[in-house]
Amino acid sequence: MSGFFYRDGELCADNMPVADIAAEVGTPFYCYSASVLKHNYAEFAGAFDGLVVDICYAVKANSNQAVISLFAALGAGADVVSEGELRRALAAGVSAEKIVYSGVGKSRGEMAVALDLECGQFNIESEPELATLAEVAAGLGKAATVVLRVNPDVDADTHHKISTGRAGDKFGIELDRIADVYARADAMDAINACGLAVHIGSQLTRLDPFRDAFEKIAGLV
Repeated sequence: MSGFFYRDGELCADNMPVADIAAEVGTPFYCYSASVLKHNYAEFAGAFDGLVVDICYAVKANSNQAVISLFAALGAGADVVSEGELRRALAAGVSAEKIVYSGVGKSRGEMAVALDLECGQFNIESEPELATLAEVAAGLGKAATVVLRVNPDVDADTHHKISTGRAGDKFGIELDRIADVYARADAMDAINACGLAVHIGSQLTRLDPFRDAFEKIAGLV
C-alpha cells in the first residue's frame, strides 16, 4: 500500500496535493502518510491475533511527535533508548506502563527518571547495568521490572555493522551465563525479573535467523 501517488501529473499524499502542503508550511518539510502507517500497523498487529502481546513502536526509528501520537492512538506502546525519547512518548499519549526502556547507554540519572515516571520495563543489556539499576531503584525505594537481553549467538546474515546477536558482538548477555544472571536478578529486592529479550540485527532478508533465535530463547524460558 502507498499513500503517495500521482493524480493528473501531480504528486499527492493521502489525497492531498503535496504542492498545496508545501505552499502552506514551506519547504523543506517531511511528509508522512497516516493511512499507510495505520494500514501497516493493522497488518502487523493482525499477525498476533489470539495472542496476548504489546506492540511497542521504536521511537528511534522516527521521533516525529505526530507519528508517535498516531501509533499511541492505535494502542501501541513505545520502545525508547533515552530520557528524551521517554518524555516524547509520554507527551504523545503513550502510557508509562507500556514503555520499554532499551538501549546500551542508560545513565543513572536516566534510570532514576524512568523509575520516577513508572516506566513499565527495562531491557537489561549487561551484568553491570543490572547491578546499577538495582542500586538506583533501591535508593528510590522502588522495584524495577526488567527483562534480560540474551545474545543467542545467531548470525542474522545482514551487514556486519548491524548484526547484534552473534557471540562476538558486544550486545546482550552471553547465552551460557543468562541462567545464572537471571537467578541473581530474581533474588534482588529492587528488581522484578519477568522475562528475556533478544535482538539479532537490522534489515534482515530471511526468516530463518529469527526462527533460530526464538528457538534458543524458548529453550531458555
